[in-house]
Amino acid sequence: MISIVICSRNAQALKEVSQDVENTIGIPYEIIGIDNSEGQYGICEAYNIGAGKSKYDNLCFMHEDIRFHTPDWGKLVVPLLADIKTGVLGVAGGAYMVDAPASWYALSGPKYIRMKVIHTVGGESTSIDVRPTEETLFSVAVVDGLWMCCRKEVWAEFRFDQGDFPEFHCYDIDFCTRIFVKYKIYVNLGISVEHFSTGSYNKSWYDNVSKYYLVRRSYLPFGSIQLAVDEEKAITLKVFHEFMSGYINVNVSFGRGVNLLLRCLLLEPFNRDTLWLVKKFFKKKFFNINT
Repeated sequence: MISIVICSRNAQALKEVSQDVENTIGIPYEIIGIDNSEGQYGICEAYNIGAGKSKYDNLCFMHEDIRFHTPDWGKLVVPLLADIKTGVLGVAGGAYMVDAPASWYALSGPKYIRMKVIHTVGGESTSIDVRPTEETLFSVAVVDGLWMCCRKEVWAEFRFDQGDFPEFHCYDIDFCTRIFVKYKIYVNLGISVEHFSTGSYNKSWYDNVSKYYLVRRSYLPFGSIQLAVDEEKAITLKVFHEFMSGYINVNVSFGRGVNLLLRCLLLEPFNRDTLWLVKKFFKKKFFNINT
């Protein structure tokens, strides 16, 4: 039995996904739709409210713009959550989180990514299947919030942090980061999901990712795979550069920009790309020059 919590912005979308769940889940369930049509909640708050209202021991937090292509998917979820070592289960996630401001998919390729999701936007569908082997169950560091499940007791212990993350970003990686210390995080690629949207990389996204990095840095790096020291340093610097280049473009605040660039400089003080970012940042801030 599963309690499904959805932060809903559109009543029709909630109705449609509820019907899809009815047709595919294969076990007893309830749907708790939190009406957020007025934008009065951040997603962390909405999920905490919904989980608090739930009557079953298993929780599923999911977006309303997804559809399931696997019949009886609930029968795959419940046994996995019954394992007391399991913390969170998803259908997409990253095996490693670097010591840098980054999303779970900042590191690409089958060494780091585990996902099987159909993305459909504007009527065009792309099936993304990334994994290192043909297995379906993988241990990861964090999962994507489009669909993720846990036992109610796990949620109660590591509630979504609506204080630090009052908007709609980083709720998923933050939830998993804290849970990873005590439990296993998994993706099950035997559950096929179609997602009808893509992420947005606006200033809010950059602000929240940088905040995640700053408030959870003591947890970083971590993952379900091991990296050599040289590889860890190289990918950390690369991710830091990519993030800061985008953040400067969307007008990072002066204080946060200085803070993050100083941390980047500590990784390799005389790195050319880092020094170029410092130059780009000060030109943007003092002369409004884009480079």
